[in-house]
Amino acid sequence: MRDPERADGRCAASAELRRRFAEEVDWSKVVDPYVPLPHGPDLLEQLWSPDLSIADNACANLHAACCGDGSWVGLAALEVLPFLVEAARDPAVKVRTEVLEVLADLARAGNNARTAEPGARLGGRRPNAPAAWPAAWERAVDALLPGLDDDAEAVRAGVVAALARTPGRADDLIDRFRARFEEEPELLVAEQLVLGVGELAAHATDRSEVAVAWLRQRMSDAGKGEEPDIEDDTEAWLAWMERHGHDVRLPAIAALCRALPGRPDPAYARTTAGALLTPSLPGTAHHLESRSQYVGRVTDADARLDEDLAGRLALARALLRQDTPAHHEGGLRVAAALMSRWRSAWPELLPEVAEFVDDPDPENRAFAQRIVAMCGATGGPACAAEGAGA
Repeated sequence: MRDPERADGRCAASAELRRRFAEEVDWSKVVDPYVPLPHGPDLLEQLWSPDLSIADNACANLHAACCGDGSWVGLAALEVLPFLVEAARDPAVKVRTEVLEVLADLARAGNNARTAEPGARLGGRRPNAPAAWPAAWERAVDALLPGLDDDAEAVRAGVVAALARTPGRADDLIDRFRARFEEEPELLVAEQLVLGVGELAAHATDRSEVAVAWLRQRMSDAGKGEEPDIEDDTEAWLAWMERHGHDVRLPAIAALCRALPGRPDPAYARTTAGALLTPSLPGTAHHLESRSQYVGRVTDADARLDEDLAGRLALARALLRQDTPAHHEGGLRVAAALMSRWRSAWPELLPEVAEFVDDPDPENRAFAQRIVAMCGATGGPACAAEGAGA
């Protein structure tokens, strides 16, 4: 149980936790690498502060002490790791998602580092991690697993992101992520679960093929589909409302690219276009996204198609031929990326881009004018002639 906030306003953790902060941590090892001064138990106490700014600042200081810029694992991480996990699990902590980001950074840095023997100096060209770090992270993983069922959506997503950076547990976690996906009500968490399976698939020994097959199923599944008319069929509408049926086609493609690097698939482009042109369902995270958020999804999805010029050209055209400024901006950005990389994209896209130089939307009009000017400045009359003859 939490104690009342102390008079100094620093901590709302229990007296037992505060005792453990002082007794179980070697604070001589918890040092800010940029300002080499040791911290004390008050740093963890502040993580439990009811004041969001104090808790957030403590989290930032713990990140710096444990892994600096996120590229290494320091001795401080071993000392405070159990309490970071405790904080991530405690609803009383106001910065649980930020703590989970620290844990995810530590897991990634630990994967990239070599372990050093006790007493060895950490350093060298390749980042090091303490020799005890792998076993410590294994214990942390076990303690984080219940977070897959946490009441808070952001916490569930953060737990998945941290656990997905545990290649040694890939087979077990793939099964857990797939099982959780079937029960997950929130789209953003479902997307993170799919990405997590993709992250782990390349490291699995027994579940790799199962994971890839599952991701391909998610890539071909458009989710619940269009909402039935309640007046035409009430039972169908009620059944539709009760399903989760998340459309995770774009995250599935990202996950497959991660699981199968260097193995492009023409289906990625077709699926990407279909997903980006399908209206987001009411109540989902993407339904009320801003124009800039949608365009960001477009550019991210297009970048994953990489060398598939034909597929990316088709995506640009499909977006430019839609009816909304957001679709048009997405199409223009894809077109700009292709035309700056491939001269052969100019005759394919220039005529359609040129149609937007007088567009009523000021942002798209200005962007289209810049693209046309870029083409003219680079290719001169030849570019214009190619575009006119396309």
